[in-house]
Amino acid sequence: MKISELFRKNILETGVGEVVNKLKIKKRRNSLFFGDIFINYVRDCEAAGYPKEMMDIGQKWMFLYFKQLVPNTVKKLPLSILSRIMKRVWINVGLMEDFNIKVNNGLMEIETRKEAITGTIGRNQFSVGLFIGICNALFNSGVEVVRVSQTKNHNRYVFRINKDETIKIEYKDKKTYDKLNYLKPVKGFTLNDAFKRKIFQLRENRIYFRGKSVYTVENTLFHLIGEKNILTDKISQISRDFFSNIIDVDTPDTRKLGLIKILLQTMGWGVVKIMTKEKKIIFEIRNPPFGLQKEKDNWIFLIKALLGYLWILDKNFKLKSTEYHGKLLEIVYSKS
Repeated sequence: MKISELFRKNILETGVGEVVNKLKIKKRRNSLFFGDIFINYVRDCEAAGYPKEMMDIGQKWMFLYFKQLVPNTVKKLPLSILSRIMKRVWINVGLMEDFNIKVNNGLMEIETRKEAITGTIGRNQFSVGLFIGICNALFNSGVEVVRVSQTKNHNRYVFRINKDETIKIEYKDKKTYDKLNYLKPVKGFTLNDAFKRKIFQLRENRIYFRGKSVYTVENTLFHLIGEKNILTDKISQISRDFFSNIIDVDTPDTRKLGLIKILLQTMGWGVVKIMTKEKKIIFEIRNPPFGLQKEKDNWIFLIKALLGYLWILDKNFKLKSTEYHGKLLEIVYSKS
């Protein structure tokens, strides 16, 4: 089933400020995000000497995802059937073009083709961490990396399951996660409306914004990045470089702010209000997406990406403050 079919059949359900994924696994809230910003952040962190930290983020994210959001009945399926399900899901959302997982001579082998991340930046430990986390959750065991081969077209990961090691990571219970992520339906502009207005383009297994790839992501990933807090200041420059190539510099500032409001709401980041006061721009985001991690929720990735967007209005904007009250995230940017 192509991603366009997921929207048509309401498996990816859209509302004002949210995108809910109901495909084969437990209902969960998703967000859309710009692939180039995230992938270039991973590239810069790994190049700066943080590949282990990036691997840890990928591992923890996939462990929590599979532990909490994939039903036990699915995880207990024969590996050949589970492999086909995972292949269909990941190809459907545009993360890769092929996936296969099998056991060979006591080793777990995963083969993929044209992964979104590896296909862009080549070798990286974040992707290795993703597959370690899947094995951790499926077998409730530690994992030893035996071999990894990564190219932009083909990747092979070989792991040895260590049943003497138990993985213990704390997380929110599903009821709490669902309660935090519940968004009362309101009338307004949704992702489906954005497709109709051609703000986003939907081409089979890909979503695009002005020619740039957009991916559906379960938001725990961004909270884990905030928890690690590695090179988060780089996010703003990456974001600024990204948007400066696709936003016309002559577009009035009011229209630029109107666009980012539409993008945030239709991409599932909550219900957004933007206010300008003197030299300040204030974002009020009601019901931002929460993560599965036990640690405090942290929206620094979003906050820094928004700062980069504001730099296409004026490079003098700085982050002044962030506050979180109930389900309201308030971010204040000001000119120095």
